[in-house]
Amino acid sequence: MKTALIVAPHPDDAELGMGGAIAQMTAQDWDITVVDLTDGEPTPFGSKQIRAAETKAASDILGIKKRICLDMPNRSLEASLENRRKLAQVIRLHRPDILFAPAMPDWHPDHKAALELTEAARFEAKYHKTDMAGKPHWTPELWLYYSPHRRQFSRPSLIMDISDVWEKKLAAIKAYQSQLKNNRRRDAYDLPERMEIIAKYFGQCINAKYGEPFTAGEPLSATSLSILT
Repeated sequence: MKTALIVAPHPDDAELGMGGAIAQMTAQDWDITVVDLTDGEPTPFGSKQIRAAETKAASDILGIKKRICLDMPNRSLEASLENRRKLAQVIRLHRPDILFAPAMPDWHPDHKAALELTEAARFEAKYHKTDMAGKPHWTPELWLYYSPHRRQFSRPSLIMDISDVWEKKLAAIKAYQSQLKNNRRRDAYDLPERMEIIAKYFGQCINAKYGEPFTAGEPLSATSLSILT
């Protein structure tokens, strides 16, 4: 069984960035943990209780059974030593095969801090002679998911065909009604519509109906070019 730990700056970022891949992984019995660094509040139409209920609904739709909130401060997330240690302990305890985090460039300061935190915590999680919980662990793979904050997208390392789970991803996004209200005030497209445009764009890049892009944290390796066929 593969184990994945998905780091999200706020509740809804994992669904927006890689909800299709999550639905596929849970269907294939991956051991998945989503780590929300913040609870996402304050927002114009949300509250801690509303966001928690929306997060639970979205998790149920995608089959996420393990979800943690580290209660770091929304809007002022920092890659501090304290926060790095919190995330490193989660990595040590869950011992993932793959880490996921937001890709750059991204315009949200919390997203930038989330990637910096993930990279630093990935390294710190392997420390010996520390009082952190869990045993030393190095996560061998780091993959970065794209945020809809971006209006233009750099070329990804990989595009997942999520055509068979697109409706699940869309339903999980729609679970965050408090955030959809906020989005409708300022954008030409509402968020679900914009997400579908993005997914269709990446889908057509691989001759599929819907796609989800990822960037590899390190160069990919192969022992044979037969993987290309």
